[in-house]
Amino acid sequence: MRKQALGRTSYISNIVTTRVGRIAVVLAAWFVVRESASRTNGFHNGPILCPLRFLTGYPCPGCGGIRAMGEFCRGHFENAWAFNPMVFAAVGIVLLWAFQIRPINKFVQEMATQFRRLTKPLQILLIICLYAVAWIAAIARFNSGIL
Repeated sequence: MRKQALGRTSYISNIVTTRVGRIAVVLAAWFVVRESASRTNGFHNGPILCPLRFLTGYPCPGCGGIRAMGEFCRGHFENAWAFNPMVFAAVGIVLLWAFQIRPINKFVQEMATQFRRLTKPLQILLIICLYAVAWIAAIARFNSGIL
């Protein structure tokens, strides 16, 4: 029984360890999101799912991300930018993961090493600052009247 469970894990991990497998996963995800966005009017109508926005009334940096991804996958890049510009960074990260180009991987690994060399309080402060900048941009993007 244990061998069978290990065999499944090995099979799934083998799919994403090859470049072709990763690209296939990305293409399948793109197709699912594009079809979902096309069949649901681009996720435009619906309840507020963000807990922060629901509680405070102010958007978080991720607000509009699902709709932006749907618009991006449909090829409506201006709408995607209007919903959440961070979707372009997310797509870039996914594509970097899928293609795993060696010079870019080497650069990313070096940056991760540099980040790990920082002290924990400095790492936390950097992450909080990046989140604060993204939150300010989200509030400005949705014209909530704070800025």
